[in-house]
Amino acid sequence: FLQSKSAAYMWETQGKISFADENFAREIMQLFSTGLYLLNLDGTQKLDNDGQPIPVYSNDEIMSFSRVWTGFDYQQARGNVEETSWSGNRHDPMKIQSAWRDKFPKTDLTGGYIGDGYPLCVDLPDKMFLRKGAIYRLLGSSSSPELMEDHSNFKKDPPNIKKF
Repeated sequence: FLQSKSAAYMWETQGKISFADENFAREIMQLFSTGLYLLNLDGTQKLDNDGQPIPVYSNDEIMSFSRVWTGFDYQQARGNVEETSWSGNRHDPMKIQSAWRDKFPKTDLTGGYIGDGYPLCVDLPDKMFLRKGAIYRLLGSSSSPELMEDHSNFKKDPPNIKKF
């Protein structure tokens, strides 16, 4: 999955037909989430009419789930780590290369799509996150002391503003 690129990215940039790496998606599903076969509530395998265990997923689901894992890449190497055998960074979390990500919907194991059931922004109550007249202050990502407090010219909050 590492440095795996979406089929659309490979086609647009290199004119190649490619598929996402299926191995990682298969391992996650097989070892860490669903297992190989459907189970009853008591942990026994569900069987089909011929007495055979019912697989949880097919290769189609593996192909779909593999597209979830596209776009991950190593972080830049650190200067404070002595690593001579390899030039990448295995200490920090991976970064996401947005251009490499597969942007299309991915099917789940129930015939729907991954993320179904989560509310869309249009389904949330009106002005759920932003309210008319709200004041937002961008402090930035710098740890400079001048950003820790509001500038003296910035007007103070009205007394009827609730702070959470």
